[in-house]
Amino acid sequence: MASDAHPAARPAAQAGRAGRDDASARMRGRVLLLYALLSFACLLGNAGLLARDLHGASLPPVLFFVGALVDSCFQYLAVALLPVAVAHLALAALERQRGPLRGATAGVYALAVALGAALQIGIYGDRLIFEIFGFHVNGFVVNLILTPGGIASMGGDEASTRLFAGIAAAFVALQAALLALALRASRRREAPRWLRPRALLAGLAAMLGLTAVERMGYAVSHLVEYTPVLDAASALPGYLPVTIQGIARFLGVQPARSSAPHFHVASDRLSYPLHPIARGPHRTLNVVWLVSESLRADMLDPEIMPATHAFARRALWFRTHYSGGNGTRMGMFSMFYGLYGSYWFPFLQHRRQPVLLDVLQQDGYQLGLFTSANFSYPEFDKTLFSGVPSQQLHAFSEGPTWQRDRHNVGELLSFIERRDPARPFMAFMFFESPHARYEFPPESVIRRPYLEELNYANLKLEKNIGLIFNRYVNACHHLDSQLARVIAYLEQHALLASTLVVITGDHGESFMEKGRWGHGSDFSDVQTRVPLVLWIPGEAPREITRMTSHLDIAPTVLARLGVTNPPEDYSAGFDLLGERTRSMAVLADWNTLAVVDGRSKLIFPMHAAGFLQRRHATTADDVPLSESESRALLEANPQRWLDVMHDLAKFSGRG
Repeated sequence: MASDAHPAARPAAQAGRAGRDDASARMRGRVLLLYALLSFACLLGNAGLLARDLHGASLPPVLFFVGALVDSCFQYLAVALLPVAVAHLALAALERQRGPLRGATAGVYALAVALGAALQIGIYGDRLIFEIFGFHVNGFVVNLILTPGGIASMGGDEASTRLFAGIAAAFVALQAALLALALRASRRREAPRWLRPRALLAGLAAMLGLTAVERMGYAVSHLVEYTPVLDAASALPGYLPVTIQGIARFLGVQPARSSAPHFHVASDRLSYPLHPIARGPHRTLNVVWLVSESLRADMLDPEIMPATHAFARRALWFRTHYSGGNGTRMGMFSMFYGLYGSYWFPFLQHRRQPVLLDVLQQDGYQLGLFTSANFSYPEFDKTLFSGVPSQQLHAFSEGPTWQRDRHNVGELLSFIERRDPARPFMAFMFFESPHARYEFPPESVIRRPYLEELNYANLKLEKNIGLIFNRYVNACHHLDSQLARVIAYLEQHALLASTLVVITGDHGESFMEKGRWGHGSDFSDVQTRVPLVLWIPGEAPREITRMTSHLDIAPTVLARLGVTNPPEDYSAGFDLLGERTRSMAVLADWNTLAVVDGRSKLIFPMHAAGFLQRRHATTADDVPLSESESRALLEANPQRWLDVMHDLAKFSGRG
């Protein structure tokens, strides 16, 4: 046989094949390297649009941002393409043993395109979220995506989905074009000088030097509290800071930052309520609890909400009322529990409903709870109403939000109509109309012109924010018509004499007054001030202008239901009809706590979850204060921070 006749030919053939395999691997490596460099350039352009948030910044933060942008994009790309590098090296090793594998190189290239496109899409999506809402992809966004009903709660429609799909396809096409360009350029016999090992090592050394300078710039800025650089860092998603406080103290340098309070809520156990709930003689009252999404305080206006405004003039109208946060979870949690919104997480973990629901169920109340969103998003079925049988939770979330609200009001009134008159009832309704996309029927239009279609994927906020606001006003006008249906029913059936009525919003909504649209991005008044109207039978109508909070609603209602415990046993709020008044309100979001009084707002990160945020302050009307003014406010009343820390600890089993 030929193989027996020429035994010396086998090593030569194997060497030749190995040489071809090595050449193939080198070519693939060159293509992938060039593809990575081209992707890096495009990624810089994609993420670099975040610099629009630095308009008006001085030179130091701009230079820092440029360095941090280059460094961050390099890290993003290195992580994204790491599986491609591993696949390339594994394939090269396999080819040396088995020879060429059909389609394997194409598979590596396809993986590179897929991962590169995924990174570009992720940066684009994060940038869109940051530009609109003021925060990057975080636990809230992840929860939004993973929780059933989360994405639907944002009001996305088919047009938005199609546009986002088109954008994603465009990024895939872009990355495929970059790969094709890399393949074409790599056909040259010699690699360009800038792709040779010496040039690549020089580039890597320059990148490491840039990283060192940029990280040291952040560390020094953090040490001396130079906030423009810290703000620039917060514009980049996933920026991992380096600080040197410990080294500075070791060297005898005292950081500029004063000792700020350390806020944290433990989640491993609860002590709630602190003492068993005691009851005294009381009048049996029905409860009708009406909450609207995104209803800010200035909407309770005789033109926008005439029926609700007229009812407020006959009831207790609290004119300086704060939600417990700037989002639905914290707003609703603070309202029903009377606790800081930061307790949401341990109460969710332990599936603990509020004392308020305990009392209603103990008294045999008939419960009819309705929402135009979902009880699973936010997770009300695992917190506020975790002890309520599912047959008493009624969610209808089909069609435009105004149609949902109309349908659910009809269902709520039918529930009251069908109730057993011998037993008290509690009816709850969560309205969705004023939530973006601010939907309403033609007969509810009182502001023109308005944006005909609100599409998240191609929003031009600065150009159209006035038209978007007019949509919101029209949606609030429609909300008023539905609140009017409930009020009219209670009057017509002589139920107001025996029913406590709560009308409020979960949080507010901003329309670029402070540079942001929507809610959940800051603690400005437009995002946290909401109306509160209480109808309590026998109480004379009046307007209350002192500061009040969602924390005070549950203690007020429970006192009317005969609970004799002091509110401190189960809440951080006060009875609104009692002698105590508040000098401050505490607001929360997922990572942050804000303390508001009549003069200022101080905002703090919550434990390690908010490590990218810093303590800062504004005036009561949201004008930013300097670092020295912020520090002075912090040091002026240390007892206040001790009180807040105590309230954050006392129901966690560590108080």
